[in-house]
Amino acid sequence: GRVFSVLVLGILGVILCEVVLRRIFNRPQIWTQDLTVMLFACYIILICAYGFQKKAFVAVDVIFAMLPQMAQHILHIITYLILPFVVSMLPTSWRFFLRAYTTHEQTYSVWAAPTWPVKLCLFIGLALLAIQSVSEILKQVQAIVELAQGKKTLPADGKEAQ
Repeated sequence: GRVFSVLVLGILGVILCEVVLRRIFNRPQIWTQDLTVMLFACYIILICAYGFQKKAFVAVDVIFAMLPQMAQHILHIITYLILPFVVSMLPTSWRFFLRAYTTHEQTYSVWAAPTWPVKLCLFIGLALLAIQSVSEILKQVQAIVELAQGKKTLPADGKEAQ
């Protein structure tokens, strides 16, 4: 996640370049919009697993917090069952990338940038998300086992109390 977060600097650089060229030199470029969209797509999918690990997604905790700890862990496992969907998307995203790479697929703009880098990022991001999903499910299962055995366990959000 930290490695891929530097893509934000690339996005910022492209946008800054476009603003300078368009506003100061009155020379808009045909490639900046496509590149910004492609970099942003790569950024979002590649940091998704990191956000999952850090619990950076929006959650409604009003009712969840009132549930017993065992129910919280079980509910987390149920919501983490995106794993089969992500795993089923892996072969499809790989074929999606391979088709773009082998056919030299390009964007429909005048710039005609290759699309395979973004499609490769989709595959990598889904693979990372699948791995992180397995990790999160195993953490919840471990917490349920520890609760059942009467051992101290972490809260369902995975963070220790300060």
